[in-house]
Amino acid sequence: MNRQSTQLKKSLLTKSIVVIVGSSMLITACSSTKEASDSSAPTKIQIQTLNYAPEFIDNTNVIWKEFEKRTNTKLDITWLSPSTSEEKINVMLASGDLPEVTFVESLVNPQLQKMVDQGVFWDLTPYIKDYPNLSAPNLELAWSDSKIKGKNYSIPRFYPSYGGGAFPILRKDWMDKLGLATPTTMDQFYDVLKAFKEKDPNGNGQADEIPYSANYDTLGFVYGVFNGTQGQWKLKEDKLVPAITEDESRDALLWIKKAYEAGLFPKDFAIMKYSQTVDVIRGGKSGGTSQSMNHAWVTGSVIREVVPTADYVPITYLENASGVKYTPSGSSYYGVYLIPKKVSENKLKEILKFFDYAYGKEGNELATYGIEGVHYTVENGRKIATPQSAIDQVGDGNMNNLIHLISDDMSIGAVGMPDDVYNRNVEIVNERKKIKTPNPSLELYSEVYNKYYPEISKKVSDMRTKVIIGKDTIENYDKLIDQLRNDPTLKEVAEDMTAAYQEKVNH
Repeated sequence: MNRQSTQLKKSLLTKSIVVIVGSSMLITACSSTKEASDSSAPTKIQIQTLNYAPEFIDNTNVIWKEFEKRTNTKLDITWLSPSTSEEKINVMLASGDLPEVTFVESLVNPQLQKMVDQGVFWDLTPYIKDYPNLSAPNLELAWSDSKIKGKNYSIPRFYPSYGGGAFPILRKDWMDKLGLATPTTMDQFYDVLKAFKEKDPNGNGQADEIPYSANYDTLGFVYGVFNGTQGQWKLKEDKLVPAITEDESRDALLWIKKAYEAGLFPKDFAIMKYSQTVDVIRGGKSGGTSQSMNHAWVTGSVIREVVPTADYVPITYLENASGVKYTPSGSSYYGVYLIPKKVSENKLKEILKFFDYAYGKEGNELATYGIEGVHYTVENGRKIATPQSAIDQVGDGNMNNLIHLISDDMSIGAVGMPDDVYNRNVEIVNERKKIKTPNPSLELYSEVYNKYYPEISKKVSDMRTKVIIGKDTIENYDKLIDQLRNDPTLKEVAEDMTAAYQEKVNH
């Protein structure tokens, strides 16, 4: 999985707060015994999970307490900071000192795969059907996607398949001023950015516009568009082949080089961090950047503080020369919870009861919106946050990082998003859902890949960057790709990835 896109995806998880309110459904709170009663002792549950909030809540928080009250539990939650989570998770797995509910960001973690094979974690497959919310249709795809060798060893943490991912969001007010339509091909996309540079869309009479605020990683979608696939691999005749050696990747590289030489990206393109690209677009002098759809308001509202008339709109898709439409989509979950075998079967069932409540409508909305009348009101069918919501740190990571909202709003909604922006996002994401861009390597595990591919990929990425900024030649790039096409190590990686793919589809 591309690390930058993972980081981008991470940064979006805390932003959702808007949802269309459907019919209300009461979910009965879980208790710690099969025959629940008010007098039964609360079940203690030890959980470790990721948290993107700027400040972590503790067991004095009103939402934390409300979850305990409604589920008859005593929660012991250890929050992981995203800056140190990967290291801490790997140390935890290596030590074997696992909490009762163990969070891992990716199932393709090598240490985790070994532990699953060794029988360290409960196989949840036989139990899921006994919990109506966990086994509901809205989680069916997440359970399917998170299987290992045909079995479910983890509770997937929901994330919408569409609406996330780094893909262009453009200044519609600039396009409207210049009489430009939203681009749907790479040539049109180039022409729009070129017009942003040359035709003074901000109207100040100066050539100070930065057409597209990007660094190398935020342009990963360009390679996807040209190849007509997501991820690092393409499926050809039931075999996975590395996209880096495909001719279409060379075409994508030349497109980026041409755009860079035309001044369509920042001069510091090669060394910019993602946060810096966001700062540029927020400053109001850039025509767009690569973000998930909820940034139409998360970033767009900041742009409006500088330019009140700014309108920041996601594009639906981009089409390659073969007429294949590309739009980003991803796994139906982000991160998983595993329960080690040191937990008794009775305790396992109590933990599943807790998650069953949390994945029901009542618990799910409690985690994200808080308590009605206290943390939000309902106006015209939408939940509107109150000032108390911010005081109690609702909808800002914390409990809704523990349990994600089961809604597209995770990726397309945001705090304070106006109706017109939200409704447009709904229309765009529904159009995106009609486009099925393949990602054959999604969640595949290969020890050979982990051992060799990162170094190969880095070598190609470094060469691409040098070619783009003129520090090396396309001829030297071609020599490198020719070497890789005949490289026995890359062939071994491709064979192992193909075996992993075939094993996944045959289960």
